[in-house]
Amino acid sequence: MDILQKIHDQLDEYLFQTDSLLPADLDTPFSKFSTINAVPAAEDILLIDAIVSERNTHISTLVLQMANVDSAIRKLAAIQAKLEQDSAHVRGSLLAHRALTSPARRIPPEVLGEVFYHCLSKTPYITPRDVESPMMLTRVCRHWRDVALSTPHLWSSLSIYLQKTTCEDYRRGCASWSARAKSIPLTIRVLNDINMVAADPILVSSVIRWLQPLIAQSSDLWWHGPSLPSLFVPERETNLPIQRLHITTQRDAPSIYFPGTAKRLCSVSLQCFNYDLQSLDAINLPWDNLVELNMHFALFSSALFVQLLTRCGRLRTIVVSCLSADEDQRGALRAFAPGSITHPWLRRIEIKVIRAGLNAIFDALTLPALEELDVCFCYRERDAWPHAAFMEMLGRSRCALKRLTVRSNKTAVPYFGEYMKAMPGLTVFTSAPDPLSG
Repeated sequence: MDILQKIHDQLDEYLFQTDSLLPADLDTPFSKFSTINAVPAAEDILLIDAIVSERNTHISTLVLQMANVDSAIRKLAAIQAKLEQDSAHVRGSLLAHRALTSPARRIPPEVLGEVFYHCLSKTPYITPRDVESPMMLTRVCRHWRDVALSTPHLWSSLSIYLQKTTCEDYRRGCASWSARAKSIPLTIRVLNDINMVAADPILVSSVIRWLQPLIAQSSDLWWHGPSLPSLFVPERETNLPIQRLHITTQRDAPSIYFPGTAKRLCSVSLQCFNYDLQSLDAINLPWDNLVELNMHFALFSSALFVQLLTRCGRLRTIVVSCLSADEDQRGALRAFAPGSITHPWLRRIEIKVIRAGLNAIFDALTLPALEELDVCFCYRERDAWPHAAFMEMLGRSRCALKRLTVRSNKTAVPYFGEYMKAMPGLTVFTSAPDPLSG
């Protein structure tokens, strides 16, 4: 360090001395002739040659000094790089030792694991990636890795792409991931991206056998794509932990068979926007267990909607689209005596109506627990709001309806005052953003 200080002082001295390296004034009696085409006299040529020789000496001295400065700069740059490297090492040691006394180091592993859990993506289904949690947490330090790997909740969510399951490495990765969840039920999203038309039946059977143990550990399953035969039938009789099932298909009718062992299944969502659902023959679920049901199809039989309510005796919420009733279906609905379908637990109904038949549905139902009704008409103002049937249903049901929403049908608006007078706690919504309150 003393050497660098001496160099620093000597550089200050050198800067002071540089003024004496050159004459204070480089002008000569001949300078004024440099801009005109003057020819020096013979006696002046010797003087001019002496000045040129002196200037060459000055330039040589300056070039030598610049070379020395360049060399010194390179050496100082090397010294600076070495000092910066040493500083980084010392700073790293400082931070490492300071971290030893950090309060974060004293966080119990179970609390740290809970913190890690809140670092997960907000989406319910995780696609394993090195740059996202929980994998990213395993790359910070050994302690974090140990805590992350021993926290089952971090590994209980998984997205699976079936086309990739033909690769053994992918299967091993999924198996390793799910094994870290230990006894925690899994939340799984399966995307069936296999071309089922050209798929090898042996390959499909292999995929089913591989998937079944994972599904048997799942409490939440979202299946997207064509169904696979016998997928939900476990190899041995067991009480499946599944509680929520979400199935989305694009064109094919969903083919679903859940055995009676799925006694915890309480929430189901089925979506197939290009299929007309007229029967439940291909859908076998523990209907009586369901508390929440969402079914979205291109067309959904109104008669089938009423039948569902008779099967789902514990249902609290049902969301259905798009309800339709042709002449045959309206005839089937009229077969129900007025108020003959009583559902004691149903609190919320949300339906989208594409064809007439809503009045026949209201005629058939008695809903003493109904608190919220949301009706959307696909074709604006085409079908009249069934005021009389609605009022008769409310009268039979004696329910405490709190919220009524009628979208895309102004024919219901004239009756809102009557509804709010009959039920003082009712709030009525239309397509407009502001509610009408009683």
